[in-house]
Amino acid sequence: MTPRRFVPLKVDAPPLPDAVVKKLSWDQKVLFRFVVAVQSGSLPAQLGKTEIGPLCHARWITLQSRVLRLYMSAGVPSYLMPKLRKLSTYIVNIYFPMHMLIKYRSSLVNGSVNLFKEISLVKKFMKSKSDLDTILGCLQTNSYFAHPHNILIAMLGDDSFELRKEAVDIILDLRRYGEESLDLDYYLPLMNCEAKRYADLCNLSKVNGRWMYKSFSGDLVSVTEPPLTVGLDVSEFLTCPFKTELPSHTQSVERLVKLTTDASKRVCGRVNQSAEGMLVLLGRKLNK
Repeated sequence: MTPRRFVPLKVDAPPLPDAVVKKLSWDQKVLFRFVVAVQSGSLPAQLGKTEIGPLCHARWITLQSRVLRLYMSAGVPSYLMPKLRKLSTYIVNIYFPMHMLIKYRSSLVNGSVNLFKEISLVKKFMKSKSDLDTILGCLQTNSYFAHPHNILIAMLGDDSFELRKEAVDIILDLRRYGEESLDLDYYLPLMNCEAKRYADLCNLSKVNGRWMYKSFSGDLVSVTEPPLTVGLDVSEFLTCPFKTELPSHTQSVERLVKLTTDASKRVCGRVNQSAEGMLVLLGRKLNK
C-alpha cells in the first residue's frame, strides 16, 4: 500500500541508539516509531495499522501515540490542524525526549537537572506566550525538583567540583542552626524559569544570616538540610560525588496504578483485586 503523505515536523532531538531502542517497552517502541515517521513526512501503511495499547490515566504514552497517528492520518478537518500540529510538536520535541531522558537518567540526583532541561525545551519550542505560560504554570505546580532539598542533592552529585563545594558550604552553614528538616512544613518554591543553571531554579538568599527561599505563595521560608544528607559527612562529596539508587520518577507507582486498573476490570472486591494483582506480579517475576 502507498504510504500516507503529510507535512513533516521538525524534530530537534538526538536519535536513540539501537541498544536503547531494544530495551523499550512495546508502548514506548510504538511511540518512538511514530516520532521517527512524523519527521519523515511519510506514514508507512503497516505502521499506521499498528495496535496502540489502551489508554491509562497514570501513563500517557499511548495517548501521545494516538495524537501523532491522528496528525499523520487523512481526513483531519483543516480547522483542527493548527492545534494538532502544536500538540504533535510538543510530543516529539518535549514529551518524548524528556520521557527518554528521565528513563535513562533516573536517579534522584538528576531530578533538578532534568527539570531544568525540560524548562529549556519548553522555552525553545513553545513560541506562543499563552502556550508558554500554560506549560510553565503546570511545571510550577509540580516544581518539587526546584525545592532547595532536591537542588542541593543534585549539586552534591554533580561532576563539577565548584557546584559540589557550593552545596557543601550551604549544608554546613545550615547545620549551624540545628533545625531538623523533617520537623518543618514543606513548601513548593517559586520556580525561577529564567535560571541559567539548575542550581538557580530556586533563588536562595540570606536574610538576617539565615538561608531563605520564596515559596510559591510568596512567603519567605527557611532553608533546611536535605533529609538524605542528615548525619552524613558531606565533606566527603568534595572528592566523590553523591550517589543514590532512589529514583527521580514514579514509574513503579504508575505501573501499579495500571495493574490495579486492569485487575478491577477482571474481578470485584478489594481483596480479589489485590490477589489478582499479586498473581500478575508473581507471574512476571517467574517468567523473567
